[in-house]
Amino acid sequence: MMTSIRRTCPFLSFSLAVSLGILISSTEQAWAQTSDLQSSSTDIKALVEETLRQHPDLILRALEQDPVMIADLVERGTEIRKVKIEEARWQNEMANPKVATVAEDRPIRGARNAPITVVEYSDFECPYCRAVSPTLQEVLVAYGDKVRLVYKHNPLSFHATAEPAARYFEAIALQNEDEAWRFHDLVFQQQRNLSRGVEAVQEIAATLNIDHARLERDLQSDAVTQRIAADRAEAERFGFDGTPAFVINGVSLVGNHPKRDFDRIIRKMLPEPQALAR
Repeated sequence: MMTSIRRTCPFLSFSLAVSLGILISSTEQAWAQTSDLQSSSTDIKALVEETLRQHPDLILRALEQDPVMIADLVERGTEIRKVKIEEARWQNEMANPKVATVAEDRPIRGARNAPITVVEYSDFECPYCRAVSPTLQEVLVAYGDKVRLVYKHNPLSFHATAEPAARYFEAIALQNEDEAWRFHDLVFQQQRNLSRGVEAVQEIAATLNIDHARLERDLQSDAVTQRIAADRAEAERFGFDGTPAFVINGVSLVGNHPKRDFDRIIRKMLPEPQALAR
């Protein structure tokens, strides 16, 4: 058991430091309530630090009695470490942003002149892309005219219906942007049906208020082919080999993240703290 605990020490160190910091801080606050004991606060802090430096085995001995606590500390320490690494990367990308191309005729969800652009690289058959779609809606609602969404395509090779669905989205958008977004929502809502192939996509498209003869022509157009190819190339240039992935004003976020992670990036970019995000 001791060997197992020692292996976890690199992961525990940060969490233990945080926990000890809280303990020391709490002790200091208690002593500080009496003004004539201020010096004792410093003495206690120094004593705790010196004791743990000289006897690190005390920490291991205590933790050995509570394996659940060990697991919790490892998890918390790993999460804190991950957040700090992400924050450092985001700061670097804010200084050296990933520049995504957004054409004027691209379908946009949200205000076209919004200062924050969320570019999504997605796959209509990807379950994680479907799962994050409601989160993106929440982001758009929370930030109003401050954020807009651009949907780009990175259909994965093992999803046979993803690229045909991408072609339909772009072909529909050539004549009606609102209906393209309606198609987008319906495809994710009925994603299970995509296992039936292109027929499922065609059935969804048949419900839309569009010129279906034109749709058949546009599906084979160079404009649609080139747009999807450009999206894929951009995703590859950014190092995105899975979906979903996002570029938020140059800062990347990969995977199905909760709204709070989008908030953390977006709030850094707004000119003033936004109380409206919820």
